[in-house]
Amino acid sequence: MKKILFASTALVAASVAGASMASEPLSASLHGYMHVGLIYQDNNNDPDLGVLNDGEIHFRFRGVSDNGLTFSGKVELESFTTGDQIDEYWTSVSGSFGSIGIGADDSAADWSDKGVIYGPGAHAAYFDGFYSILFSRNGSGDDPSIRYTSPNFSGFQIAADWAPDDTADPGNQQITFGNNQQRWSIGAIYDGSFSGFDIGIGGSYLDGDLYVDPIYAVGVDIGWSGFQVSAHYENDSINDPVAIGASYKTGPWTFGGGVSFATNGPDLTNWGVWAAYSIMPGATATLSYEGNDRNAGYNTTVLGYLSLSF
Repeated sequence: MKKILFASTALVAASVAGASMASEPLSASLHGYMHVGLIYQDNNNDPDLGVLNDGEIHFRFRGVSDNGLTFSGKVELESFTTGDQIDEYWTSVSGSFGSIGIGADDSAADWSDKGVIYGPGAHAAYFDGFYSILFSRNGSGDDPSIRYTSPNFSGFQIAADWAPDDTADPGNQQITFGNNQQRWSIGAIYDGSFSGFDIGIGGSYLDGDLYVDPIYAVGVDIGWSGFQVSAHYENDSINDPVAIGASYKTGPWTFGGGVSFATNGPDLTNWGVWAAYSIMPGATATLSYEGNDRNAGYNTTVLGYLSLSF
């Protein structure tokens, strides 16, 4: 009996070890999205009507080595001609230690952002979307950098990154040096569920050679029964903006909106509302309105658009 037990145990252990050591060759996949629609903007009583055409094609790859390391990456290609033709691009290696990535990707501060709700593609927003011209979160772009992200410990993760040149987005060189324009950041997030409530908390610190003062940010998302409420605050020594939003999802419909305002400097307020309808998986129709009390720039934006993703 003992011999049978030992043999069975050895067989199971060998099977588990074999499975954990199995490798996956690098393979590629294609993804992307398109947002198309009609847009109306009132530029200080000078109305403009136009068409929206925004999209990206994402080339991704992934593979697993014999020792369990995962190698992955992505290149995002804009669907229209622009000076930032390649948006984000990165390569990473991950394992039980977490993940280390190099490329032009969101900073650790951006990664840890919580507390703001968006419509599809951020074309419907009230804080730092495409038409929210009053505020922008964190101030960092997709500069070439190196970032470490920790494993997930019961919903808690941290990340830290360093960019040698905070002005290199869009990066058009193979090697990026510092030249006294470095940027670094650290972020932490927690996601958990308690008694039917989903809770997300994020905080970040961002600083660099080109910053007069470091930027701190904190945000929280609380969801339950299709509802979500969110709040976000940044200390950027300019506007110190606050954003408050809410959304409700019922069946194929999602309704959202919110307001953001400055707590420092000029009296600035931005607001937005939207309704989105899921036609089918990967296809959503959205109608949105956004406005602000700024005396220059677009004061009103009305947008009806279709979002397709694959």
